[in-house]
Amino acid sequence: MTKQTRITTLMVVIAIVSGCQSNENQRLAEMAERQLDRQAEQNQRMADLQEEVAEGSKRLVEADAEARREMIGLHHDLQTERQTVGQQRDHLEQDRRELAAQRHRDPIIAETIQQIGLLIACGLPLLICLMLLRQPVEPSGDREIAELLIADLVSAQPQLLQGPDDSAPRLSQEASEPHQRLTQAPDDEGTSESD
Repeated sequence: MTKQTRITTLMVVIAIVSGCQSNENQRLAEMAERQLDRQAEQNQRMADLQEEVAEGSKRLVEADAEARREMIGLHHDLQTERQTVGQQRDHLEQDRRELAAQRHRDPIIAETIQQIGLLIACGLPLLICLMLLRQPVEPSGDREIAELLIADLVSAQPQLLQGPDDSAPRLSQEASEPHQRLTQAPDDEGTSESD
């Protein structure tokens, strides 16, 4: 009981004991009884209110625990996302570095390929000349040179022996026949010698 109800109850009891008149006693007794009923009702209300407060506190604690669990879950999810973003950032940075290195390296490779192609293009004629110079040269016979010179002399447009005067008389077809006989005669002699 509270302090005020104790005082009220004590006053009622003192008034009854002091020997007041019976009407007054009865009236005081009714008042005391009403006061006790009110006090009991207030006590019941206080108990109900305390029960509601306890239930509310319990729900608040449960809601707080649930909110903390959710916050811990969200914090864990946030940490996981941060790690993922960090890994993606690292991967992106590595790709950027590789791309920068490739951009630096590609012109060098292109220039190297161009220079190698130029060296091959310049060296190929030299290689061909070297191969031609290394081949054994067979001495050509005097006969082949003589035939070439005679063919050039009798041709309408000589290539080897162009004189200063193009109006010089040329040998006619009949004059070149002995030459053909001469060129054919050594062949006949060569075949008769081989027999």
